[in-house]
Amino acid sequence: MIQMMTAFTTEVDEVDDALTGLLEQIDLTALRKNSVGLITCHFDFTSTSLFTQLREKLPFDIIGMTTLASANRHGSSMYALSLTVLTSDDVSFQTQVTAPLDAENYHGEITAAYNRAAEKLPGPPAMVLGFFPYVNTLSGAFMVSSLDSACGGVPVWGSLATNIDVSFERCHAFLNNEQGLNVLAMLLVHGPMDPGFFVVAIPRQKIRENRGMITKSSGCVLYEINGIPALEYFDSIGVVILKDSPIVTPLLVYYEGASEPVALGVYMVGDDGSLNCGGEMPQGAMIAAGEISPEGILSTAGECVNRLLKSGKKDGALMLPCVTRYVMLSPNQNSEMERVAEMMNGAMPYMLGYSGGEVCPVRDESGKWQNHFHNYTFSACAF
Repeated sequence: MIQMMTAFTTEVDEVDDALTGLLEQIDLTALRKNSVGLITCHFDFTSTSLFTQLREKLPFDIIGMTTLASANRHGSSMYALSLTVLTSDDVSFQTQVTAPLDAENYHGEITAAYNRAAEKLPGPPAMVLGFFPYVNTLSGAFMVSSLDSACGGVPVWGSLATNIDVSFERCHAFLNNEQGLNVLAMLLVHGPMDPGFFVVAIPRQKIRENRGMITKSSGCVLYEINGIPALEYFDSIGVVILKDSPIVTPLLVYYEGASEPVALGVYMVGDDGSLNCGGEMPQGAMIAAGEISPEGILSTAGECVNRLLKSGKKDGALMLPCVTRYVMLSPNQNSEMERVAEMMNGAMPYMLGYSGGEVCPVRDESGKWQNHFHNYTFSACAF
């Protein structure tokens, strides 16, 4: 059993006030044998002494990432830091951080870091939580695939770091007060737990019925659908993918054996009509286009939280919706966080931070969790 506590501050300029406020919201006398802290925060907090002072006051490790906005039962804001404490007598936690990752070393560094953490656990992990860096030369999907391989398919849940301006230099993952650029911070969780994973992206009525087959691809690059260039294919079915803003058109990929499609973004349109996408585009998979709208964002947030509340999980919920959702809700960007607060309303402790790319398992047809990288998605983990 895991107990969850949360704290919240917007005192980015007054470190002493932030520290006092956070500690007042966490009952340190209620800590059990094993504990760990999770943080999502505005980038400005990382340039203060708060992390160092907080780590000196708390008897456990802290991992986390920068984000666009954070929320828990204490509040919600773009300029905030949210602290979540997980504590348990029979579940243990082990943190680890990689060396800075790049396109050449990422697989070996992720594997080595995972192995270092796993060796310190009393047994195999029940799940892995990862805060991934935002690297301009490295796909998030490739990093997730490497961690999936290292852990042997253990459920992996987490996020790419993001920030208010989504610049690579200001998107950090971190362990304690270590904030090296391009590092992956991971948390391995061992013990008697059965985490639930929930992911909803695009309302079914906003997914086009036209489905094509991926006939040529390489990794995350989509070259051909039904034997014709990808951009030309979408033009032929009336889907306009804007070359200067392709991310506004979600693609739904139906991976082999998956019970639900995975939503992915188009990051870049090539001169040859190819599409560089957020996740892997396997040949033979079916693909469709979707539509993202403020109404759809709020309805899918409600659907995901409703599934979570009906799941029987009651000790705590971690939520990482896509940063695109926050942006697309303008001028009412906070409405998704407000919807979540209304629905949770004391049901269980929760935390929410916006994600630069969601990492969440999806069940296949046999019921086994398969780790996937997502875009546009409301992702949650509950226990």
